[in-house]
Amino acid sequence: MYQIIRQKRKTVAIDIDNDLNIVIKVPHYLKTSEINKLIQKHQSWIEKRVQEKTQHKKQHDWRVTNQILYLGEYREIYKIKEPWLRGRVVVDGNQLIIKLKEPESREETERLIEQFFKEQADSILTNLTDYYADLIHVSYNKITIRNQKTRWGSCSSKGNISYNVKILCALEEMIAYIVLHEVMHLKHFNHGKAFWQEIAEIMPDYKDKMNYFKQFGQNFII
Repeated sequence: MYQIIRQKRKTVAIDIDNDLNIVIKVPHYLKTSEINKLIQKHQSWIEKRVQEKTQHKKQHDWRVTNQILYLGEYREIYKIKEPWLRGRVVVDGNQLIIKLKEPESREETERLIEQFFKEQADSILTNLTDYYADLIHVSYNKITIRNQKTRWGSCSSKGNISYNVKILCALEEMIAYIVLHEVMHLKHFNHGKAFWQEIAEIMPDYKDKMNYFKQFGQNFII
């Protein structure tokens, strides 16, 4: 199944996301017959990428491996049946213990894991955002935590900061870079020279942290 997205663009882009959805972005003027020809032309490449993504998912998706990345470390998922509880998740060393009424319920397990990550993200990211906002003397409006497929974070002109809950899979010092990056947009609204200069003054190794997300970000699955 292909998802065709028509945009104001000059070129065609084909992408397979972590959920194995095939997304094809095309210029508005491109005819359906031309799109079909492009798909046929790149069919082998698409099939190869789908296979690679499928294999990667088997290696890193906690639903398959029973291990999940949390703050830079793989934690073994361990389920405990506690009928009297509404369900909760706790970290115990290198384990992520899920206490729930029906351990065999995959839907409830997924819900509790995502809830746990969002709760932890709300606490960790709010503290880091407050720290860097105070450091560079800016203020923000509100913070939103979402489970997004691509962007790690964003900052609007109204001072609203959005973070991808998946960054909780990363090491804490790497998370700090994402927060600093978004908070800096409250002072510099683009990626100009002044933006990167001030980032470098606060976090001299920011390029290494950028590369960390490029290298390992595809492993962040919640």
